[in-house]
Amino acid sequence: MAKLRHELRRKRDQIELALFTGAPVAGDEVRRALEVLAVETGGDEPRRVDELAQVAEGKLARADYRDRAGVAGVRRFSTAGGATIYLMAVETFPDHVNNVYLVREGGRATLYDCGSQTALSQADLTRAQAVLAQVYGETRGLDDVSDLVLSHAHIDHFGGVGFYKARGVRVHVHEFDARVVTRFEERIIVAAMQLRVFLERAGVDERTRAELEQMYVFTKSLFKSVPVDRVLTDGERVHDYVVHHAPGHCPGQICMQVHNILLTTDHILPRITPHQSPESITPWTGLDHYLRSLEKFRHLGGVDLALPGHEEPIARLSQRIGEIEAFHRARLDKVRAACATPRTTAEIAHELFGTQAGYGRLLALEEAAAHVEYLARRGLLEIANLEELTVAPNPVLRYRAAA
Repeated sequence: MAKLRHELRRKRDQIELALFTGAPVAGDEVRRALEVLAVETGGDEPRRVDELAQVAEGKLARADYRDRAGVAGVRRFSTAGGATIYLMAVETFPDHVNNVYLVREGGRATLYDCGSQTALSQADLTRAQAVLAQVYGETRGLDDVSDLVLSHAHIDHFGGVGFYKARGVRVHVHEFDARVVTRFEERIIVAAMQLRVFLERAGVDERTRAELEQMYVFTKSLFKSVPVDRVLTDGERVHDYVVHHAPGHCPGQICMQVHNILLTTDHILPRITPHQSPESITPWTGLDHYLRSLEKFRHLGGVDLALPGHEEPIARLSQRIGEIEAFHRARLDKVRAACATPRTTAEIAHELFGTQAGYGRLLALEEAAAHVEYLARRGLLEIANLEELTVAPNPVLRYRAAA
C-alpha cells in the first residue's frame, strides 16, 4: 500500500505542476493516469483525483483546489498573527516523505527543517521553489531564508543543513541535539558502541548484530559535521516563534509555535506513532520522556492547527494526543502479557512485529525495548536471570511479568 501511495503522489504532483503552471491537461487524461491508483489507495484519494479532473475540465476553480489540497506537494496556511506557512512535501529517502516548512512574516523567511542531502530531496525542494513562485506568487521562494530551525537530529530532517549553512543561513538547534550536527563523526562512533551493548543484552545473535551495526553506521555516514549559530532551550524564541522542547522520539526534538499554528515535527503525527527507542541507548529518548512530552502539549493553549513532520495536518490536536497515548498503553499491556514466561527483548519484538527485514529489524527491537524499559522501571517487569548478571560481562536480559 505504501508503494502505491507514493506512486500516486508522484504522478499527481506531475499533473498538478503541469496544470497549474500553464500546460494543457485534459480531465480524462487525469482520470486515466490516477483513478486506478486512487481507488487502490483508498481514503480521500478518489475524491481528490475527481476534483483535479474537474479543475482540468474547468468545472472547479483552481484557487479552491489549491487552497484545499495544495499543488505538487506545496500547501499554504495563514496564522492568526499574520504569518504565512508553506508546507513542502519532500521525498528525503525513497518512499519516505518529510514536511519542510517555510514561514514568511513581513519581509522575513524562516525554514523549519530542510530535508536530507539526497538528490531526491534537492529535486523536490527545487520543484517547491517553482510552485512557490508560479502558483503562490512567492517570487523569492527559498532564496531569502535567513534562519533555519532544525526540529531534531534525525537525518531526514537535518541532512540538508550544509547547503543552507554555506549560503549564510543562521542555524538553530536544541542543545541536546547540537552535538549530532556539530560533531557527527563522534556521535556515530559513540552510538554504535551503545547499540552494540544494547543488541547483546536484547538477545540478538552475533551475525544479526554485525549486520545491524553495519547498516546503522552506513546509513549515517553520508553527513559531514556543520557548525550551528544558536543552541536553543525550552521556551526560547526564534523571532516571535516559541520553541517547545519535546524529548522522547529524539533527545533535542523541538516543536515550534507560530502564533496559533504548532509545527509538531515527529512528536505528534496524524496517522502513525513516532518511533520510540530506549533511553539505555540514548539519554532523553524513551517512552517516559515521550509520554510526559505528550501530556505537556495536551495542555498547550492557543493552538488551532498542528502541522506535523510527515503526513497531513492535524485539526484536533488534543484528540490525537489521546489516541497516541492509548496506543502506547495498549502496547505496554501486550508486552507485559508476552512476558508471562521469561522473554528477551528480541523475542518480545518478534511477538509484537513478527519477522522484519532490513532496517525494520532494528526499529522493531528499539520500539519493543522502549516499552520494556518503561515497564521495568515501574517494577511491572523483572529480570528473570539475575544469576547470569553476576558472572557474565554483558549477558542477555530475560524479562518476566512481576506479580
